[in-house]
Amino acid sequence: MKQLKKALLVGAAALFVGGAAYKRTIRMPWKEYTGYARKMAELDDNIARNELEGNRVGGNVIVFPPKSESVEDRYHFFLKLNRRKSRTAILSEIAELEQRLKESRQYENAPKEDLEVVWVKQDPAECEQ
Repeated sequence: MKQLKKALLVGAAALFVGGAAYKRTIRMPWKEYTGYARKMAELDDNIARNELEGNRVGGNVIVFPPKSESVEDRYHFFLKLNRRKSRTAILSEIAELEQRLKESRQYENAPKEDLEVVWVKQDPAECEQ
């Protein structure tokens, strides 16, 4: 009887650990996954540079670090962010980023502006929803 209980507990623990590990795993080939993260990083960096570079916030001009550093940081961010997403979800996000990049090109040669940053404190009840 003791052995049966022990076997059941070990089996349940193995299922729990296996389920948790499955949720954290990437569900596509590594090269494909990293390629998507790299593409998203480059798109996001280009969007930010188009929309913000050269503008001013509080009298300070917005300057980006070298592209290689900036894209590398964003790459690691997207590697973590996309871990639980399916290929379909990632591809739809890439399509949205490509569309946003097209829209952001209107700011490339636009006159630079003084931007205002406003911090909005979110209600904790809204975060739970």
